[in-house]
Amino acid sequence: MLSRLRDFLTRHRRKFVVTGVVVGGTYLALKYAQKKLLDMQERQAREFMEKSRRMQHFESTEKTCNQVIIGMGAELMQAILKECSTDELLQQLRENPPNKLELWEEMKIVAFTRLTTFIYASSMLVVALRVQLNILGGYLYCDTTSPLMANEQAKHKQKQAKINDDLKQQYLSLIRHFIQDGGLSELVRLIRAKVISVVKQLPLTKRLSLADIEQLFWSLQMAINSEPNSDPCSKMSRYLLPSQLSDFNSGGPLLEKLYNETLDLLESDDASSVCSNNICRGFSLAVDAIAESMSESIMVAQKHNSTNEQDNQTTSNTADPLLNINSVQIALAKIIPIVSGLTSKGFDSSTRPQNLATSLITFYVVSEKCKVLGANVYETFSSSA
Repeated sequence: MLSRLRDFLTRHRRKFVVTGVVVGGTYLALKYAQKKLLDMQERQAREFMEKSRRMQHFESTEKTCNQVIIGMGAELMQAILKECSTDELLQQLRENPPNKLELWEEMKIVAFTRLTTFIYASSMLVVALRVQLNILGGYLYCDTTSPLMANEQAKHKQKQAKINDDLKQQYLSLIRHFIQDGGLSELVRLIRAKVISVVKQLPLTKRLSLADIEQLFWSLQMAINSEPNSDPCSKMSRYLLPSQLSDFNSGGPLLEKLYNETLDLLESDDASSVCSNNICRGFSLAVDAIAESMSESIMVAQKHNSTNEQDNQTTSNTADPLLNINSVQIALAKIIPIVSGLTSKGFDSSTRPQNLATSLITFYVVSEKCKVLGANVYETFSSSA
């Protein structure tokens, strides 16, 4: 019996070996596949949780960013009104002085300078704060998630200095250079010089249509952006941030790193493109506001001058101001008060309809290109900060 069993095993030894290898290999393969499946599920769960945490933190960062933009935007508009004040000019004009023509020429320069500064400065501020707040948000996200990372990653993060409240305050206060320490004044000087070169040659009696005003704004943009070393779009950091960190800052190497990274991003093609796009849209908003004011002026003129033959001709040409506003021409002397009036008040979210300053800040806050720029900055620094 045993000899038969031995003979059977001997004859089929290779079959048993192969069968054992197949069964064992299958078992090991199943175990390996099961382990890999569990690892993949755990990894996907961790990635999902991390993505959810990052998304929640990003949304919180964006909300904070919008609040900061609105707060500082209101402060910026007041600073521009102070830099480009027309109060003294208006007071002198009310007294009907002999140099009235010179005062109107100066009023023309100040009005267009203030409008252009509103558009440029608000766009630059929004782009800068988007960059700053999302750099900071990326670093803070890494600080809060480092205990949850793998050991090697955690050790690497722990070697880096963390951002405390004092460092946050110092970093965010860098933008104060723009409003309080001369950056805005430098921008106003540049814009005023370009406004003089473009607008001064236009006589007060020259009649302009909306198309002419759009062309005027386009010429201003080209003149302002033509200087390679002072272009507010590609060299916005020159106006927004101090040229170097204060010797008395206590932020150390990390603040210097944040400062340098901010400079690099503000001078990047992406930031420059977003700022330039915002400025173009800002001038479009200004033209729309001017068109609305022109329509109102025409309607008022129709009511008060309907008995005059010349005014009747004007009325017939502009019976439907909304339809024919593009064909209407108004003397530059009448456009100056409109332009000045659009920028006579700062940011005020409670007014309806919104004034130009409020419309600009609100539009830039919700601009899709600005949001994408902020999201890209946050993604970069929350992954590799």
